[in-house]
Amino acid sequence: MAVKNPPAFVDFPDWVYQGFLLHGWMAGHHVAGYALKRYAVPNSTTTVGLGLLDTVLTWQWAGKAWIAIYILLAGFATWMLSKATRGSDWRLMVALPGSVFFNLDFWYGHISFEMGMFLTFLLVALMIREASSVTLSLLLVLIFFTHMEACACALLFLGIWSWEKKQLRRLWVGVPAILLTAWYAVGRFSSGNPDGGMADVGYRYGSKTFIIYKVNTYFRTFGYVNVCDMQGHSVSELFLGRALFVLLIAASLCVAALIIWLMLRFLLEPDEHNGSHRSIKIFLVALLALSLFLPHTILGTADPGSRLLLMAVAIGSYFVRWNRPAGTMIACLSVLFCLVNLYQLARVSRGPLVQGRQKDLPAAILRYGHVEPAIRVHLYKAIEQGQMDQIVFTSGLFTQSR
Repeated sequence: MAVKNPPAFVDFPDWVYQGFLLHGWMAGHHVAGYALKRYAVPNSTTTVGLGLLDTVLTWQWAGKAWIAIYILLAGFATWMLSKATRGSDWRLMVALPGSVFFNLDFWYGHISFEMGMFLTFLLVALMIREASSVTLSLLLVLIFFTHMEACACALLFLGIWSWEKKQLRRLWVGVPAILLTAWYAVGRFSSGNPDGGMADVGYRYGSKTFIIYKVNTYFRTFGYVNVCDMQGHSVSELFLGRALFVLLIAASLCVAALIIWLMLRFLLEPDEHNGSHRSIKIFLVALLALSLFLPHTILGTADPGSRLLLMAVAIGSYFVRWNRPAGTMIACLSVLFCLVNLYQLARVSRGPLVQGRQKDLPAAILRYGHVEPAIRVHLYKAIEQGQMDQIVFTSGLFTQSR
């Protein structure tokens, strides 16, 4: 955060760039080739937030401030949900930064989903504490504008909770978010689907590649981040040395296995809280099942199953029993991963791009949990040089005519 530009977390430079574009639009400086979409867009909170911050800060500090806001939101949502669930075990609090706040999804720059996930934390906490319907409805609208998958998870939880608690009248609080979703769908597809992103890679259900993809998605999500260069060669292996590199990957696999073991113990054990955990269990099972069967790409969104998996494990973490040796091990290793990941990304950000070396290690190891942090850093250079003609993500507020 101390260097000149914001951290280049893979996708994050794109949102910084679009925020700068929006700031120009708000100031009356429309850039040729870009147009604002005329319908509700789920991936817009980050763009709007960055655009507003650009009015009072330089674009570099606006990007850093948005990351700081994300960290504050993560801390506040964690505090709210821990109070609502009384899940304040020190192991949980120690494990969350490494496994949830700064996990692989964060390093990939998926900050909109991460913020949507923590807003869903708030929704779960407020529903447990029986907050007012107006508050819940407004929060669902905010989640919609933050990320569509997070909104889908929040609506699913609302439906399960209302049905299981026999509070079906509460379902109306989701109507504004559902109407916005309908507006988005009609606007998107009646305009030729400008939000369509990457094409499906074509993993066939039940095939070996599909199974490997799903197993890899789970085991890489909550641990060590393998920093790579633009060619996909491991820089982490250079920074840390082969022995520590392989040990960290082994420890990451161990943490992933322990997390799913704790989750399964919670889902299978009898409910000792007079059925109060039944809604949570149904919600977690639904998310885990969907994450297993969703394809690699759906409606132009890559790897949607990994986000549902992360949501399930993140919320489930507040209900599992951490006072076991597995919980202590997860907490300790999560701290180690968090520190190592911060060290690596800070080292990459402070100096010139380091080139990794292809080693005589299996490709599955060299590519495990990999992140190429500099892949979109050219967008920062484009802002500095006034080259406002770059290709941006189609899922944001802007469409392009070029």
